[in-house]
Amino acid sequence: MNRWLYPEWHPHPKVRVLVSTRCAQVSPPPWDGFNFGLNTGDAPERVLAARQQLWKHIATKHAPHWLTQVHGVQVVEAGGAAAEADGVWSEGADQPCVVLTADCLPVLFARLDGTKVAAVHAGWRGLAQGILARAVELLAPQQEPLAAWVGPAISQGAYQVGPEVYEALASDPAAQACFIEDGLDHWRCDLASLAKVQLDTLGVQVTLSNLCTATDNQQRFYSYRKEGQTGRFASLIWLEP
Repeated sequence: MNRWLYPEWHPHPKVRVLVSTRCAQVSPPPWDGFNFGLNTGDAPERVLAARQQLWKHIATKHAPHWLTQVHGVQVVEAGGAAAEADGVWSEGADQPCVVLTADCLPVLFARLDGTKVAAVHAGWRGLAQGILARAVELLAPQQEPLAAWVGPAISQGAYQVGPEVYEALASDPAAQACFIEDGLDHWRCDLASLAKVQLDTLGVQVTLSNLCTATDNQQRFYSYRKEGQTGRFASLIWLEP
């Protein structure tokens, strides 16, 4: 199976998008394959070797801008110092933006005029705190046309949550429709649809991948909820010169 996934999403001819899979033999179990996460317990030298392989594959002038993700709402510009953030944007050519996930949403943004792109890591906390709106504000401050691709993440059928998540996100009927009751004080949560609700409100054109990390964790993706200690796969976006 191919170690690279190329989404059928083409917001502008200059925009390039890539998602890694776990289909490589860089790290042993439990990371089992192609792990890019330095905070997963894997040996740093293996993670850095995987990152180097990825950069060699995309062959951009600049290395991907790796973040230390903290489930917050900070979105930084690529090319700066390493930062604790959950989103990164760029308006320069050959400067890849990348986020790591293993059930949370990777959301890739592109302006339709091909001038700016961003990658955002959005778990339920990030959605509740408004990280998608923050990215839209940075990319399209004058409401310039913007598109987003919501990548592989845990699907509703595999994601049971409690009152904390429901109360943080189900504030209106559109968001409530993204939850299905699943016993006393439990719900099945559709993270991708929640992201779409928010992005629709922000006027962003949305494309959902409809790929589930939890049901495809053996072949292509990592799933923290299914596996516990596991790796992280990468979702990247950049502009060609």
